[in-house]
Amino acid sequence: MTGSTESHGLAEPGEMPERSRKQQSFQEFITQHHPEFMRHAMSRLRNLHDADEAVQIAAVKMHTKWTVIEAHANPPALAMEMVRTSVIDYYRRRARLADREIPLAVSGLPRTPSADDLLELRGYERLDKARAFLEERAPKQAECVRLRFLEERSITEIAEYLNITTNATKTNIHLGLKALHALMNLPEPGKGGDS
Repeated sequence: MTGSTESHGLAEPGEMPERSRKQQSFQEFITQHHPEFMRHAMSRLRNLHDADEAVQIAAVKMHTKWTVIEAHANPPALAMEMVRTSVIDYYRRRARLADREIPLAVSGLPRTPSADDLLELRGYERLDKARAFLEERAPKQAECVRLRFLEERSITEIAEYLNITTNATKTNIHLGLKALHALMNLPEPGKGGDS
């Protein structure tokens, strides 16, 4: 073997084709926004593995439509919409496949949920119904509440993300929380003391 440099089939950094540059910006985009995608999926699916799978399915769709997302006025919002759709489709797909699955009683497989597991999930039922109702009737309020309390974003970040003023953000959060309290029949938070 001589000391000459052999061709290894990889492009040098200066020779990277246009597609590789776009793919790299896609990877940076996913890396930057993955935590918020996961927070949304977790708030809906309440299972890390299910949420991760739904986000991965959405990421594949984002990759195929990357040029559309990149050209959009608000790429993170469009990508989040794809994650929302993926989360909704996740359980639909699971329901379609459920009748094809054959349960196996093999050790090492995930256990069947116990009565205690199901009782624990019942605590979320009223909140889930209230959030679904609010999303249908007042989507901006529901989105502001979700971003503030589930994604822990600041008022300024929410305003920038939704392209609204900070006062509109505060108002939507206040009204959204008030509506959720009413829908769940919770007492309004007071200043303390019984009257």
